[in-house]
Amino acid sequence: MNGNVMVRGATVLLITLNLGILGCASSADDVPVRQVIQDANLVDKNYAAADALLARAPWLKERRDPLLAATFVDINNLEASSGLGRVIGEQIGSRFAQQSFTVIEIKMRNNIFVAEGTGELTLSRSVKEISQSHNAAAVIAGTYAVARQSVYVTARLIRATDNLILASYDYVIPLGPDAKALVAAQ
Repeated sequence: MNGNVMVRGATVLLITLNLGILGCASSADDVPVRQVIQDANLVDKNYAAADALLARAPWLKERRDPLLAATFVDINNLEASSGLGRVIGEQIGSRFAQQSFTVIEIKMRNNIFVAEGTGELTLSRSVKEISQSHNAAAVIAGTYAVARQSVYVTARLIRATDNLILASYDYVIPLGPDAKALVAAQ
C-alpha cells in the first residue's frame, strides 16, 4: 500500500509540475513578440514599377522621346528625400534605359539645380520647366510615405508639356533594416 501511495504522490507531483510549466509557457505567449520585417529586393520592386508604368502607356514605346528620371520625394515634405527616394528614381530610370528609352541623366547637367543630399526634386518645382530645358517628353517621378512597417510608393509618368499624369503605379516596400537605413540617409 505504501508503494501505491508513493506512485500516486509522484503522479500528482508530475501533473502539478507539468501544469506549472504550461502555465509559464502560456504567460510567455502573452508577451508580444516583435516580428522581424524582411527587406524586399528593391531592384525587383522598382523594375516591376517601371514595367507597370510602361504597360499603362504603351504608345510611349513607339515615340522613344527622351525621359527624365527624378528623385522620389517624401509625401509629407516635397522638398525632402532620402537614400530610398534617390534609389527608387535611379532604378526606375535604369529600367526604362534597359527597355531602350533615352533617359537623360540630369545630375550630369550644369543648368539644373540639384540640392546637395536631396537629389532632383521635380515634384517641388515645375516639371514643364525642367523637361523643356532637357527636351524631355515626360518625367518619371513619384512620392513615398514611410509608415511603421512599410513604405508606400507612388510612381508616375508625367507629360512634360502640361504636367498630365500619363501613367501611375502604387506599390509597397517592407520597412526592413535596409529600407530603414535608406530612409534615414538624407
